[in-house]
Amino acid sequence: METWTDNLRLSDRDKDAAFVTAISPGISIVRNSGALRGSLDYTLSGIAYLKSDQPSRVQNSLQASGQAELIERRLVVDLSASIGQQSASAFGLQSTPTLGSQGGISTLANANRREVGTLNISPLWRANLGSLARLDLRGNFTRTEVRGSSLGDSRGTGGSLRLSGLGGGPLEWWSLVSSQQTAPTGSRANRLTSAVLGLSYRPDVDWVLGADVGRERNDYLAETGQNGTTGGLTAQWTPTPRTRISGDWHHHSYGDSHSFSVEHRMARSVLQLSDSRTVTVGNSAAGGVRTNYDLYFLQFVSIEPDPVKRDQLVRRFLQSLGLSPDAPANSGFLSTGPSQLHNQLLSFALQGVRSTLSGQVSRSVTRRLGNGLNQGDLASNSQVEQRSYTLTASHQLTPNSGIAVTAARQQTLGDSSGLATRLTSLTANWNGKLGPYFGLQLGARRSLFSGVTAYAENAVYANLTQQF
Repeated sequence: METWTDNLRLSDRDKDAAFVTAISPGISIVRNSGALRGSLDYTLSGIAYLKSDQPSRVQNSLQASGQAELIERRLVVDLSASIGQQSASAFGLQSTPTLGSQGGISTLANANRREVGTLNISPLWRANLGSLARLDLRGNFTRTEVRGSSLGDSRGTGGSLRLSGLGGGPLEWWSLVSSQQTAPTGSRANRLTSAVLGLSYRPDVDWVLGADVGRERNDYLAETGQNGTTGGLTAQWTPTPRTRISGDWHHHSYGDSHSFSVEHRMARSVLQLSDSRTVTVGNSAAGGVRTNYDLYFLQFVSIEPDPVKRDQLVRRFLQSLGLSPDAPANSGFLSTGPSQLHNQLLSFALQGVRSTLSGQVSRSVTRRLGNGLNQGDLASNSQVEQRSYTLTASHQLTPNSGIAVTAARQQTLGDSSGLATRLTSLTANWNGKLGPYFGLQLGARRSLFSGVTAYAENAVYANLTQQF
C-alpha cells in the first residue's frame, strides 16, 4: 500500500506531508475437522515513511480461535488470541484507518495508538456422574500485553465447576461454582467468587426461560471485599429462523447487569438492536460494536448455511466492494481496575441487486467502580461516554469492480469540565481485480478532529493485493 498524506503528524501547527509505504504479508488458515479445529488470520505490516523523519515501524494483526480435543469427549482446550490497535486514551488523538486495509493498519504517526495483544487458554474436562448429572470442570487463563506501555497489562486466572442434569425433559437444573482473579500491572488484583443454582425451562421449541439464585463475594468496591446475594432471569424467543430475541437481568452487590438483543434478517436485509450492562476489569472496549463482517455473516445465513463456506463468501463479497471486514473498529481505551460498561447498538444492512447500504449507531458509557483502583482516563473521570455513527454505501460497477463511500463520526465525552473529542471522516474508494490473483484499490479520505488539539488531514492511497 502506498499512501500520500498532507498531515502525517496529525497537527495543524506542524503539518508534515509524506509518502507512506506498507508491505503486509499475511496468512489465513481454517480447519474444521479432526482433533484440532479453528481459524487463524495473521498479518505482519512493515511501514516506512518517505520525505519525513518519522522512523519505520512494524504492526501485527491477529485473530485466532481454536479447540484441541486431547481426549475424545473428555478433555478439550479452547484457545483464542488477538492483536490489534487501540487508543491509549479516549481523549487523545484519534485517526481514521484506511478503508479496506488488511488488519486495520494504522499508518499515521498517532502516538495515542497502542498495539494490544490478548491470549486466552481454557481447558475443559467433561464427565458423566452415572445417569444423574454431567460435570464440567473448566480453567481460565488470560493475558493482555500492551506494546510500549504497562497501562492495560493484566493476567487472569480462574476456574469453574458446573453440574447439570441429564433428564432431557423441558425442565433442567444446573449449579455453578466459579472464581476469577484479574491482576493488572501496577494495581491490586480483583477477584469475583460465586456459587449459583439455576433452572431452565423450555415450554416450547421457540422458548427458553431460566432463573438462578446464589451468593457471591467481590472486592470491586472495597479492598476488604463484600458478600452479597445474586440472582436473575433469562429468556430467549426464536419465533422464526430469521428472528431471535433474547434478554437477561441479574442482581449484584456492585451493580445490576443486563443484556437485551433483537436480530431480524430478511432475504436482503438485517437489523440488530442490543443493550447490555456488565463489569469488566482492565481495558475498556465497546464490545457491542459490530463490524461489516458480523452484519453480512448473519445476513448470508439463507444463502450459505455452512459457516465455513459462508465465511469465504462474506470475505469475497466485502473484498469485491472494497469494504474492510474489521470496519468500523471498536472504540475503547486502556485502563486498569474494575469498571461498569453500558453498551447500546443499532445496526442494519440493506442489500440490493448491485448496491448495499449499511449503518451503525452505538453508545458506550464506562463508569469507574470503587476509588483509587483505576489508571488512565478513569483515574480523572468517573465515567467516559463514547458515541459512534457510521454509514457506508457501496455499488457493484462490474462483476470485478465496485465503489464504496463511508461517512463516520466518533465522539467522546468525560465528566471533567470541557473534556471532549470529535472525529469526523469521509472515505471513498474504488476496488477492482487484475486477474484471478491480484486486486487493486484506489481511495481517498478526509478527516477533521477536535479535542485537546485539532487537525485536518487529507490522503490518497493505492493498495495492491496478491492472494495465493
